[in-house]
Amino acid sequence: MMSRLFLLSLFFCLGLFAAPAETVSRSEALAAIATLEKSVLSPTAADAASAITRFAEDSEEVFITIGEETMPWVKDMTGPDAPIRARLTAVYIAGNVKAQLARKRAEDDPYSGWIFLLKAYREVRTAMPRIRIPEIEDLQAKEKAGTLKRDAEKLRKKEECAMRPDIV
Repeated sequence: MMSRLFLLSLFFCLGLFAAPAETVSRSEALAAIATLEKSVLSPTAADAASAITRFAEDSEEVFITIGEETMPWVKDMTGPDAPIRARLTAVYIAGNVKAQLARKRAEDDPYSGWIFLLKAYREVRTAMPRIRIPEIEDLQAKEKAGTLKRDAEKLRKKEECAMRPDIV
């Protein structure tokens, strides 16, 4: 599990934060999610990605665990596809945030993040067929095999146990 400090550093490195900005409200976060749901490649998607990541960082309404198990595609952010990986990172966060806001409970939801990510990845692959991100394709294979939700639940429970040693 990675800390919020790491999350903030990651977002700066990925260019998801251009500069310190005002706090993003819940309604602005929901509008950003709606923008990303329409298209992750639209001209307004970059601003939406930045807004949702700021909201996730600042809001007490949501909790997102950032790590190689939840976001394996962030391990390699140096190649020519780094901007797409960064955008897809924001999409994962958006899906996770949307589910938490709907439930009104700040509890990490990697499955919802992955489902939104997979939808966005299909859009990216349609527009840019040469882009291939093996870590996301692994998630696609798990979804096709019917194991993605189970894997997400196992991961969520593992994270919960790591955060609360009193849970066995």
